[in-house]
Amino acid sequence: MLMGLANIIPGVSGGTAALVMGIYDRLIHSINKIPKDIPISVLKLDPKGVRSRLDKIDFIFLGPLFIGSILAVITIARGLGYLLDTYPAPVYSLFFGLISGSIFVIYKYIDTIDLRVIISALFGIGVISLILTIQGSSDLHHPTLIFIGGMFAIVSMILPGISGSYILIILNQYEYMLEAVYTLDIPVITIFMIGGLVGLFGLAKIMDYLLKKARSVTIAFLFGLMLGALREPLKESVDTATTPLAVVIPAVLGAAVIIMLEYRYISDEIRSKDKEKR
Repeated sequence: MLMGLANIIPGVSGGTAALVMGIYDRLIHSINKIPKDIPISVLKLDPKGVRSRLDKIDFIFLGPLFIGSILAVITIARGLGYLLDTYPAPVYSLFFGLISGSIFVIYKYIDTIDLRVIISALFGIGVISLILTIQGSSDLHHPTLIFIGGMFAIVSMILPGISGSYILIILNQYEYMLEAVYTLDIPVITIFMIGGLVGLFGLAKIMDYLLKKARSVTIAFLFGLMLGALREPLKESVDTATTPLAVVIPAVLGAAVIIMLEYRYISDEIRSKDKEKR
């Protein structure tokens, strides 16, 4: 349920929640053990093949984790939807603070700063600026965007510090998906989940590879994406605020919470890596 809560709040990562609770390694290991050819065995009508592949899945761990996450998302979606409709300025300001704090924390993952890292960060800012520009003249809730949202949002379960909800805000799908979950809009949820499965078995692997081969450059790109898209929650907050305090106070609180919760664990990881290098 804590992972579900983390995944639905922008700026907070489900991967970070798993790291804090000490189940991150088992999560990654369990996901990597899921056979990728289960659909093929199903299509071949091979019950023995399906059974043998299902036996490799850690249901005892992933089952309760999945159920708890789904229950948290369904339970919280209604409350967040109400808050966004009733108090948009302080809520979006809080999101701005949460994401800003996450940007500070993610920056700590960059081992070295050189020309490649700077170019990668600037490229990330450029990419997200282009996405936001294109969105202004397109169908904001097209099935393709929902699929992409699901595909990228699943990364938050794999990578600490990367918020799936934040990605939905970038794609202008956050409130739409909250409403879909609350009203049980099955077609929308199905498209989103299919995108999530593609991301789980494809994009997550690519991200894992890039982080191993070019960690600082990859993190710098993610840093640029988050930095470039900060204008969206800030714009929503400022446009609906009736007083400056409704923007400033929630933003400061959000940033402080993320830094306190995440910085300790990321600092421990960095110190561990420095010790290994020495």
